[in-house]
Amino acid sequence: MSALLDVTGLLMRFGGLVAVRDFALQVDEHELVGLIGPNGAGKTTVFNAITGMYRPTAGSIRFRGREIAGLKPHRVYQLGVARTFQNIRLFRELTVLDNVRVADHHRGEAGVLHSVLRTPKFRNEERRLADRARELLAVMGLEQRESEYARNLPYGEQRRLEIARALVSDPKLLLLDEPAAGMNPYEVGQLMELIQFVRERFRLTVLLIEHQMRVVMGVCQRVLVMEFGEKIAEGRPEEIRANPKVIEAYLGTSEG
Repeated sequence: MSALLDVTGLLMRFGGLVAVRDFALQVDEHELVGLIGPNGAGKTTVFNAITGMYRPTAGSIRFRGREIAGLKPHRVYQLGVARTFQNIRLFRELTVLDNVRVADHHRGEAGVLHSVLRTPKFRNEERRLADRARELLAVMGLEQRESEYARNLPYGEQRRLEIARALVSDPKLLLLDEPAAGMNPYEVGQLMELIQFVRERFRLTVLLIEHQMRVVMGVCQRVLVMEFGEKIAEGRPEEIRANPKVIEAYLGTSEG
């Protein structure tokens, strides 16, 4: 059976700078894979290529057997690839509920005329979107926060809201870019449980960028390591932890 995500020969060049070179990644359905490496290794560049934010200089990115390299971000999203960002990108002046609802409007069928006239079709659709959003907020433990502005949520809950917004499209592949960034140890523990829970609850495949080795080693089934835009190691967490190349490039200078 072919991989859910199959990246081969990925090259990302920006002018004279090669950010990613001959990168390959295969992720099977329902796998939880970690992508680690020092700052500037090319990890987020790989995410941006997969999600359509960057057009690869060369190489192939196949999702569910379909070539998606070069597609616009909204098309990749519609095909079943959702992501979060290292820096939280919520609509801070919208409520928690509306942050999730707005991410689901791309699947709406009521057009502008229905919206202007507030027809029954429009009202039914708005009700459906609200129900779906509330369902996800409940899963994330945010159901009591739906009327609050996103800017007022504690940091850990903002991360949960961002994940809820990513899940509203019913993705098959969820990309998490440093979800533990800025979290305290207690929040990190909760996040680890949340990642495993949503993966099982929604039958997701997860690709994770993370610097906190507690998270990577605690939740990932397989880990890839990048340095200077290239993959230098791949294996189970225990293999990566003991790999001399990885220790020299990354783990040895990481958390104490």
